[in-house]
Amino acid sequence: MNNLLSVGVLEAGMYEVVALSLINTIFMFFASFKFVQTLQQTGYDGRGYLSWLRRKDNIYMLRLIIVSILSILAFLIFNIAVMIFWQSYFAVYCGFGFYVMFFIVYIGKDRKVKSKVPLVKTRRVIRLLITFVLITFLLTMLLLTLVNFGAIFLDEDSLVYKLRYGLLCLTPMLLPIFVLIAYAVNEPFERYNKKQYVKKCKSSLEERPDLIKIGITGSYGKTSVKEILATILSEKYSVLSTPHSYNTPMGICKTVKKLKPSHEVFIAEMGARNVGDIKELVEIVKPSIGVITGVTNQHIETFGSVTNIKNTKYELIDGLTEDGFAVFSADNDISVEMSEKCPVSHVIAGISKENNPYVSAENIQVSGSGTRFTLVVGENKIECGTALIGTHNVSNICLAAAVAKKLALSDEQIAAGINRIKPIKHRLEITETSKGTVVIDDSFNANVNGTVAAMEVLDCFEGRKIVVTPGLVELGSMEDYENYRLGERLGRHADVVILVGKRRVDKIKEGLVSVDFPPENIISVKDLQESKKVLANVVKSGDVVIFENDLPDKYN
Repeated sequence: MNNLLSVGVLEAGMYEVVALSLINTIFMFFASFKFVQTLQQTGYDGRGYLSWLRRKDNIYMLRLIIVSILSILAFLIFNIAVMIFWQSYFAVYCGFGFYVMFFIVYIGKDRKVKSKVPLVKTRRVIRLLITFVLITFLLTMLLLTLVNFGAIFLDEDSLVYKLRYGLLCLTPMLLPIFVLIAYAVNEPFERYNKKQYVKKCKSSLEERPDLIKIGITGSYGKTSVKEILATILSEKYSVLSTPHSYNTPMGICKTVKKLKPSHEVFIAEMGARNVGDIKELVEIVKPSIGVITGVTNQHIETFGSVTNIKNTKYELIDGLTEDGFAVFSADNDISVEMSEKCPVSHVIAGISKENNPYVSAENIQVSGSGTRFTLVVGENKIECGTALIGTHNVSNICLAAAVAKKLALSDEQIAAGINRIKPIKHRLEITETSKGTVVIDDSFNANVNGTVAAMEVLDCFEGRKIVVTPGLVELGSMEDYENYRLGERLGRHADVVILVGKRRVDKIKEGLVSVDFPPENIISVKDLQESKKVLANVVKSGDVVIFENDLPDKYN
């Protein structure tokens, strides 16, 4: 290290350039995780990542800018002050201590933030991080080499010459761009790798002509219907379904790797953010049965219009086999409209009797412990009970029951399957604390219909009702309007509302005030962690707390 800091090595240039570049790359590596995590959450969509970077309230980008500005200011002030009295190059390196200190604080703060969906260290992420490290090291080297080259025209005793490496303090601002460059460099290989995965997946499915393949899509309710359907069909068949929200090409391919000869049914949840996404998934799975849960303006920000959303969801129906079968929700106008042009055998299912559904429900009784109802299938009536709460879940069960009936399950098997359905994680999942507080986790229901259903469930409980929410996202030009309506909705059902974050909450607050909700019962917090601290002081025994839509990390 003494040799590194010697004047002779400094004049030689390259040794210190390599050393500084290496140190800087190490810090940049640990600071990059949040940006890689966001890229992963966008489905490795460069446009989505750039959109996140450009957001005015991007706190992570702001923090990097602050680290850079504070570092360069501290570096310059320290060195200018010290060099007046201490003519030594060692002072320059001491000045970098501020840069190191600020970076360590940034990384430490970043590590303390608990992510809703942590960075999954897949092979793709590891490849991306390796490329990021190489690019950061090389580009930092290039920057400092250029600085050194320019310095040959300067007097070695000049202050500018001595402080030339201060530009290193500005590199944190380039970190998000370095991540993007690493993504762009890796993308050709990743596309090739994806094609190979998809090819193997298609081959595995084609080798099983006996396998019943089912696709489920819609703007909401996909995961719930998938879990409900898998549970009911398990009464007769061996079922493999995509886990959690694995609704992308790679998610489906990973699931198909678990396909066994004993499996008789494969259920694939199909998600989309852009036109053509469902078509891509249908070409992989080639389902013979399709389920449309309903279509709304969810993700309109990326789709551009409701028409595009509708056409994309209909790609599932277009891709069904000639002898295919489709089920449409009777409780969504667009879904009913889509059924009218369906070319294959199909039925409508849901709790709305207006559209004459083949599968419906009556005598629905919802309580805090579950739901009882009579399932009506054609002329048959089946008495059912489920631990799931809310009429929206009965609507989802109707969709699943229509598929079950098509696959020749008996009334007894359908009723038994419905009785076995367990609450779905993060979707109106109810727990009771040791202090007598009911907690409803509805953090993954990030849509307008979900909030309507949540309020119905909330009404099933006695006691003071507390809602924690950051609002709704990805609604494009409708976002302000829908958050205002959300505020109105909360005002009619809740007693206390805790608003999380800065964006969207103003419109929610306006909606609350418009229905004469007491302003003193509106609490604003900066993030979910702070909301939990506030709850600890606010909640009493007998209260009901619902977490309504904990936004993905890329929105926080």
